[in-house]
Amino acid sequence: MQQSLTIARTLADVILQSMRPGFVNILYGPRQIGKTVLLGQITAQLSKEKILAVNGDTEEGRTLLSTTSEVKLAQTMKNYTILCIDEAQRISNIGLSLKIIIDRFPSTKIMVTGSSSLDLAKGIKENLTGRNKVFLLYPLATGERAGNLGVHHIPSLLEEQLIYGGYPYVQSLAAAKEKQEYLAGIVEDYLFRDIVWLEKIENPDVLRKLSTVLAFQIGSEVSLNELSRTLGIDVKTVARYLALLEKSFVIVPIGAYAKNLRNEISKSKKYYFFDLGIRNALTSQFLPLDRRTDIGALWENFLFIERMKERHYARTVAQYYFWRTYEGAEVDMVELIAAEKLRAFEFKWGLRTWKAPTQFTSAYDADIQIITKDNYLDFVGAGITR
Repeated sequence: MQQSLTIARTLADVILQSMRPGFVNILYGPRQIGKTVLLGQITAQLSKEKILAVNGDTEEGRTLLSTTSEVKLAQTMKNYTILCIDEAQRISNIGLSLKIIIDRFPSTKIMVTGSSSLDLAKGIKENLTGRNKVFLLYPLATGERAGNLGVHHIPSLLEEQLIYGGYPYVQSLAAAKEKQEYLAGIVEDYLFRDIVWLEKIENPDVLRKLSTVLAFQIGSEVSLNELSRTLGIDVKTVARYLALLEKSFVIVPIGAYAKNLRNEISKSKKYYFFDLGIRNALTSQFLPLDRRTDIGALWENFLFIERMKERHYARTVAQYYFWRTYEGAEVDMVELIAAEKLRAFEFKWGLRTWKAPTQFTSAYDADIQIITKDNYLDFVGAGITR
C-alpha cells in the first residue's frame, strides 16, 4: 500500500531544526502512518548532503548494519554525512552499531525510524544515553489534514476524522467501503505484527480480543481484574499485553490526577486509541455520527490525541490525566506543564454549559475550560491563533 506523498507533515520541520551531529534522531510510529514518507520529506531538504538510506525490512539493510565491526562500519560510512535507517528495530545490534558509527564519525547526522519502541528503545537506551532525541509521528493532525483549507472550513472534516481517523492513505480513498476495507486490513496485517514478531506472542487472538474490549471502553476507567475475567488470562498477562499495545502505538494510557484527597480516584486508568479509524475497525462501527451512541467517547478520544499531537510537535513536555471522585464528579482532562498553571478541560459534543465540580475547584488552582465543536480548533492547534 502506498502512502500519500502530498501531505506535508509538521514533524518534518521540527526534526530538521533539531538535527545535529553526534545525535541519533529516533522517529517512532505505527506501520503505515507515514514514517517513510516523512523520512523522504526530510531527506529532500538535505539533498546537498551525502545520504546513506537503509531499509531495515530488507536482508541487505539488516546485513549492512547489524555488524559491530568498526572496520566494516567505517567502510560503510566513510563517504556519507547522513545516515537514514527505516524500520531500524529489525536490525540486530542496531544500538551498538550506531554508537560505533557516532564514535568513529562524530560529525555524522543520524535519523532512524521504528514501528515499535520495544527493541529499538532498549538498544538505544543501553548504548546511546544522552545522545538521542525521540519524536513520535501521530496520525494526521487536524492542521495537516486541513492543508490549505481556510479555518472556517476545517470543521467540515470532523465527521471524517471521528469515523476514519488519520492514517494518510485513507485520505486518498473516496468510497466509504474502501476506507473501511483499508482500516480492516491495517488491523489484520499490520496492527499486531510487531508485537507478535518481537515478543513471540503465542495467542494473538487474545491480544486482539483485549484491543476490542478496550475499543468499547474508551473514556471509561478500566479494571485489570475485570479484563482478566473477560479474557480468561491472569492479571499479570493483561498488564503485559496492555504495555505491549502501548509501546506499539495502539493505545494511550491516561492516569488519574490526585493529591491524596480523601475521595479522589488515584490508581485507575483510561485507555484511548492512537487512531480512531483503527478503534472503529476493531468494533466494526462506521455509522455516521448522527446514528451513533458512542459519539461522546469518540469526541473525548479525538480531543485527547489531537492535543497530544499539538503539544508534541511544539516540543512542549506535558503530562495528561483525568480527575474523578468516588462519588462520580469528574473532569475529562487535566494538563500539567512545568512552571505553568494547571489546566483542566471538559469535552462536550452537544452540551454547551457545564459547571466544574466544587471538589476540584476548591482543591486546585486551575484554568478550566469546556471544549465543544464551536471552539475546539484552537485547542488542537488548528485555529486562528495557531
